[in-house]
Amino acid sequence: FRSYFILDARKKNKQSVVMKAYLHIVALALIVVACKPTHSPTQTTTLQADSVFTEAEIRAYGEYYQSGHQVYAIDLLSDGLDYDSTFIVGSGYNLYLSDIFVPKDSTERLPAGVYTMDSLVKENTFLRGMDFEGNITGTYLLYIKNNQIEGITLFTSGNMSIDYIDGDTLLDFNLYTADSTHYHAMFHGYTNQ
Repeated sequence: FRSYFILDARKKNKQSVVMKAYLHIVALALIVVACKPTHSPTQTTTLQADSVFTEAEIRAYGEYYQSGHQVYAIDLLSDGLDYDSTFIVGSGYNLYLSDIFVPKDSTERLPAGVYTMDSLVKENTFLRGMDFEGNITGTYLLYIKNNQIEGITLFTSGNMSIDYIDGDTLLDFNLYTADSTHYHAMFHGYTNQ
């Protein structure tokens, strides 16, 4: 009779250990899921074949990285998007190119010419799209719907041409994703330069 209670106690103790291990695994899984960001835009490759942007802003940052180059950025919006005081609002596409490098002695606006995407800081280049420590930078396309980022496309190669004709800025982009999907975009109109 006594051995029955000892065996039964061991059986209950073993069940208790198994139950504790199970609860620890469930708790760990919940912690991992809870640490995941709640809204993270996904990388998407569903691109329109061509985009014509209706608004463009060119920003000059000067010799921002002490790299021996002047640094610019271009921010383009499609019809349906606009700027409010701090954010882009509406629905549409936002093409952004950061870190466009031109010669240090360049004193005019972003010089006309052809620029090539590169991962190195060189004259007449701009940086490829990348996720740098959780921040999207370089050359990328945002799909914005009702003021929320719904998709991000990073571009890893390509080129752009810039020209100025009769007070208008002409921008032409031929960009490619990592899987070689081609994206063509244009802008023809007034910019802040």
